[in-house]
Amino acid sequence: MGPDHASDWFWEVLESTRPRLSALESWLESQPREVLEAFALAYESAAESLADFSDGVSVDGDVWSEDSTEDLCMWVVGQGRGLWSSVVVGDRPLEDVARTYLGRAPLLPDGVPLWDEEVSDPGHRGYQSPGAIVHGVYRTRFAEDLHERLGGMFGGM
Repeated sequence: MGPDHASDWFWEVLESTRPRLSALESWLESQPREVLEAFALAYESAAESLADFSDGVSVDGDVWSEDSTEDLCMWVVGQGRGLWSSVVVGDRPLEDVARTYLGRAPLLPDGVPLWDEEVSDPGHRGYQSPGAIVHGVYRTRFAEDLHERLGGMFGGM
């Protein structure tokens, strides 16, 4: 899948709220149910376009588990369209990006700040990443599990 796989609006939301997770949380809280569902689907789809989670990613001779590979891919999406598209088109191997992920450097190589983990609603603790916060907001607002609502469309989430 090409670099335009996810909708422009999805990437714009991530870019306009970065690096404050609470800003993304607030934006999601103001959106209708359908937008939260579309955001979650776009996020998962973008992550799945990076790798087959079940194959794992090999980093320095170690093959990561399916869950660890999924976590990495979800993290890449959260860092924005620039990093995501550079991995999708092959300019940055996922293995190299994994090293940045492991190091949790304060900035990505191109100077993009990493997300903070602060949320406004204490009920959203435990959902403190750009890919997970939509699930916390959905549960709080609609008293439903987003994964179940969407019929298991999320790989291993």
